[in-house]
Amino acid sequence: DAGDYKCVATNDAGMVERSLTLTLQSPPVITVEPVGTVLEAGATAVLDCQARGEPPPTIGWSRQGQPVLGDDRVTLLPNGSLRIAALQREDTSEYECVARNLLGSVLVTVPLTVQGGPARAKGSIIGNINDVEFGIAFLNATVTDSPDSDTRVIEAKITNVPRTLGPAMRKLISILSPVYWTTAKEIGEAMNGFTLTDAVFKRETQVEFATGEILRMTHVARGLDADGALLLDVVVSPGGAGVGAADARALLQDYTEDYIQTGPGQLHAHSTRLFTADGVSVPYTWNHTITYDSSKGRMPFLVQTLRAASITTEYSPLEEAVAFKIQASIAKGDRSNQCPAGFALDSSGPYCSDIDECESRDTCQHECRNSLGSFQCVCPAGYRL
Repeated sequence: DAGDYKCVATNDAGMVERSLTLTLQSPPVITVEPVGTVLEAGATAVLDCQARGEPPPTIGWSRQGQPVLGDDRVTLLPNGSLRIAALQREDTSEYECVARNLLGSVLVTVPLTVQGGPARAKGSIIGNINDVEFGIAFLNATVTDSPDSDTRVIEAKITNVPRTLGPAMRKLISILSPVYWTTAKEIGEAMNGFTLTDAVFKRETQVEFATGEILRMTHVARGLDADGALLLDVVVSPGGAGVGAADARALLQDYTEDYIQTGPGQLHAHSTRLFTADGVSVPYTWNHTITYDSSKGRMPFLVQTLRAASITTEYSPLEEAVAFKIQASIAKGDRSNQCPAGFALDSSGPYCSDIDECESRDTCQHECRNSLGSFQCVCPAGYRL
C-alpha cells in the first residue's frame, strides 16, 4: 500500500487536489549475515553485512563494543561490508555488525581468526656436545609458505659450529623444534605454537640415540621482537649425540610429532625419528615438556600431530655453519580427542593426565621409574633386564 496518493475534490465552481506519500516504516532486519573467517596474517578480510528496513538502516561495525574505524587498515564499504587489510595476529577477535534506523537496531557478531606463526626466528645456542664446548652459536631462520603443498618451509642456519661438531649438529633437528612448531602451517582448527602461546614458552627436550647416549636441551621462547622475529635461547646440557664416521652422510627421514595437552599451560610431545647412514636406518627418540601461560587456554584437541617432511641438512666446514630446511604442518591427531597409551582422561580440562604405572606392584619385579606416558623397570647393580 505504500506509494504516492492524490485526493481530488470537484464541484461546479472548480477543482482542488492534494498529494501525499504513504510510507510504511519497519525496523532493521539483517539480510546478509557475516560468516566466521580464518585467514593468514597479511591477507585482507571482507566481512559482509547487509540489512533492510524503512527508513533504510545504516550499518556500523564495532569490536567488542569499541569502534573499529580508527585504524587506517579498516574500511567500511558502500554496501555495509567491513574490509580489514594487512591482517595482523592482533586482529583476531569477535566483530559486531549493527544496523539502525528510527524504529530500532539489530546486531550480529562474527569471529575473525588471523593465523600465522612469525616470518623469522633468531637466537643463541650455548652448551657442550660430546665434551666439546661450542661457545655461542647463532641461529637465524626464515619461514615461508610452500607454493606446492599445504606446509610452511623453514630454512635455518646455525653459525659458529666447530668442525668437530658439524656431523652431530646435522642430526639435531630437535634444536629447531621450537621454530617449526611455532610456525607450522595450521590445518583446520589446529593451533601451532604461536597461536597457542603467543611465542612465549619454555621447552625441555631429551634426545636418546641408539648408542644409548642422551642429550638434553632447554629452549626459551621470548616472544617477538619489534621486527616480528621469534626470539629464542637454547642451552644444551653436556651429553653425547651419537657421532660416528658415517654421520657426515646421514639423511633425516620424514617423521611426525604428537603433542598432548597434559594440563593447564602444559604439553607433552614425543616422537621416534630415523636417520640413514650408509644405507642403514638408525632410530633415535625424544620427548618434550612445554610450559606456557595457562591463561592462553589450551589446544582445540587433546592430541595434535605435527608433520615434518622434506628435511635437508648440510654442514659447511669453511663457514662453520649448519644449514637446515624442513617443511612443517600441524593438524588434529588421528585420535584427536582420545588420550594415547600411558595417559588417562582428566575431564576437568579436559586434559590427558599421566598414568603412574609404578603404583602397581606387578609392573616391575625390582625398581619401577615412572615417566610421562611411560615407565621403566630397573635392575639392581650387577643385573640387567
